[in-house]
Amino acid sequence: MKKIVVCTSWKMNLRVVESINYAIKLNDFIDKNLPGSSEIEIFILPDFLPLYSISKELEKSRLKYGAMNCFWEDKGAYTGEVSPMFLKDIGCSYVMIGHPERRKYLREDTEMINKKLKACLRNDLIPVLPIIEMEKEPDIRQTCNKLKDELLSFIDGVDKKEINKIYTIYEPAWAIGTSRTAPVEHTHQVIGELRNVLDREFGSDIGQNQIFLYGGGVRINTAKEIMELDNINGIGMGKAGLNFKFFTGAIKLAMELENKLRTKKAKY
Repeated sequence: MKKIVVCTSWKMNLRVVESINYAIKLNDFIDKNLPGSSEIEIFILPDFLPLYSISKELEKSRLKYGAMNCFWEDKGAYTGEVSPMFLKDIGCSYVMIGHPERRKYLREDTEMINKKLKACLRNDLIPVLPIIEMEKEPDIRQTCNKLKDELLSFIDGVDKKEINKIYTIYEPAWAIGTSRTAPVEHTHQVIGELRNVLDREFGSDIGQNQIFLYGGGVRINTAKEIMELDNINGIGMGKAGLNFKFFTGAIKLAMELENKLRTKKAKY
């Protein structure tokens, strides 16, 4: 049965107290609603400033957390940067690497993203790696070729045994921050081809065991059909995840899907 993941990256929106309160409220929701037997993975990516306080609130919690960026060195004279080692020290499990907004505004390039990804793996952090479809191509083969090249360049030099530790988010840039979502069949084809690429490059089952999420224009009316795709593990939300009702609604959809998959598995 596939792993189901629901996550949100808060960008630069919630103030420190707002972030802490959201985390506490979400943790309480999970404690009351998520069955103890559930294997759904839920995590939040707050701003750096509230992370330590959130780490104290979420000790021994099923709600996990991480950061939206890190540097590629563990320590040294890198003024203003944040070490992946230090993030691990406060209990972070994830770090988002190379978000398109960082590429656009902060000139992050492939080399930087590759080094940050390796730094996360070195520190036993799960890299959350967006791959971006800049424009909706008329020919899906063009889309798949561009995304394939981007993904392979980001993971260049990563040990084969570490590939499945990376969570990849497919994000159509034209849908980010909007109410538009990539057509379900389009998403299914793109992810299917990327899984095949990883199988061809690294050997059988690497691609099929990879965690792929969808991000970009996710709304409650589209989250269900996206999560139900057999080759998608879940959804990653930005702006939409700031809405507590929506984010917890997505968790409820994930719970329904998990129950459905378990029932189906029990029949065979």
